[in-house]
Amino acid sequence: MKNKKRIIAVLAGLILLAVMVWLALGSHEQNQGQKTSQSQTKTTTTNLPKGVKSTDWDLVLINKQHPENQEISFTQAKVGDKVVNQKIQQSVIDFMAGAKAAGYDTTLVSGYRSIEYQKEVFANVLANNEKNGESEEKALAETKKVVQTPGSSEHQTGLAIDLAGNDALAKYPGLTGEMDQFASQRWLIDHAPDYGFILRYPKDEASIKETGIDYESWHFRYVGVTNAKYMTKHL
Repeated sequence: MKNKKRIIAVLAGLILLAVMVWLALGSHEQNQGQKTSQSQTKTTTTNLPKGVKSTDWDLVLINKQHPENQEISFTQAKVGDKVVNQKIQQSVIDFMAGAKAAGYDTTLVSGYRSIEYQKEVFANVLANNEKNGESEEKALAETKKVVQTPGSSEHQTGLAIDLAGNDALAKYPGLTGEMDQFASQRWLIDHAPDYGFILRYPKDEASIKETGIDYESWHFRYVGVTNAKYMTKHL
């Protein structure tokens, strides 16, 4: 399980970058900016899911290393009162319906966030850390562990969601990794690939180092069913 979670974390970032680099430059051994072995790099780039292209909308890469400081244009749609990219609307609905059928009620906590809204989220968490007595430097470092800097959040693509089991959310309304103590959250994590999602930020130390973000048992990124299952199973 630990190895699987690391695979998800590494490939969640690597495959998006690897696909774009490999297809753009035609190289089977590109350095993805990380110290992967030659065999790992070759495996990632030569055994990609059939039909994957660098221009695929569901493989857009946004993170701290690849920020996008302009708002992204896409057709918006709602699931409940939350906005998502229209292209994943049905997938989100199906994901939640699947959980319901398995006996778990869920809440879509967050979907699309504009860069401006992400600035507010970041500023609020930073202010709260400083209020708790942390130095300005430590408060900033701690904030960056749990909140992407504006322009670096996957939420601005409309392809990322924060989804939680209602029982887990009731105990941890502030969203914490410990929500995975609940069967509802574990079901979401285990079945996310069936609906085209991956758990973006797993909990093991290697994954946290890879992504730069602490464990988030509630944050799921849409990459498509084929890619999600590839990232989960392929090494």
